[in-house]
Amino acid sequence: MYKRVSSQEDLDLFHKIKKVSWDQKGFEMEYVKEDSDLFLFYAEDGTPGGTYEFTPYTKFTSQFMEDLFADVVTKDMHVVEMDSFSVLPQYRGKLGREIICFVFAYAKKHGYTHSIGISDPTLFHSLNNTYHMNAQQVKDKLWYKGDYVIPTLIHLKEIYENIEEYSWFIKPIEMKKNEVGAH
Repeated sequence: MYKRVSSQEDLDLFHKIKKVSWDQKGFEMEYVKEDSDLFLFYAEDGTPGGTYEFTPYTKFTSQFMEDLFADVVTKDMHVVEMDSFSVLPQYRGKLGREIICFVFAYAKKHGYTHSIGISDPTLFHSLNNTYHMNAQQVKDKLWYKGDYVIPTLIHLKEIYENIEEYSWFIKPIEMKKNEVGAH
């Protein structure tokens, strides 16, 4: 289940989950960008365990990301920057899949055709080998805030227009305010 971050309490929880995950991977903590859409993801028992951040490309994208993807993004693309994909260790696998499914539902709802981001190599390989989504490495690996990352482009529209071909896809469920663990 997912919930949009809508309060300071939610934001604090978002950063707490992200920090645990990023510290474990050796990344330097990075806080959310202005006007990003932030989401928390919850286990079946209502316990928060994952995060995701969507930022409209160029509107609030950092100069670093704009420079990195300047020769990749074209005018016919409606691009979103994806960031803060974090899952607490005890929820990896299950919540990771839910977050990936949510990415495509969100992209379709907002008309995004492509995403850019810098991916942890393990995640990058999972996107391609487990989820078969043809994530593209668009530049050489680079060192970023504590580890190597892969500059990644995903063709969102190609996937969400053919989502029935992806057996891993499950429809995301929004958490209701009265459900256990809702904040």
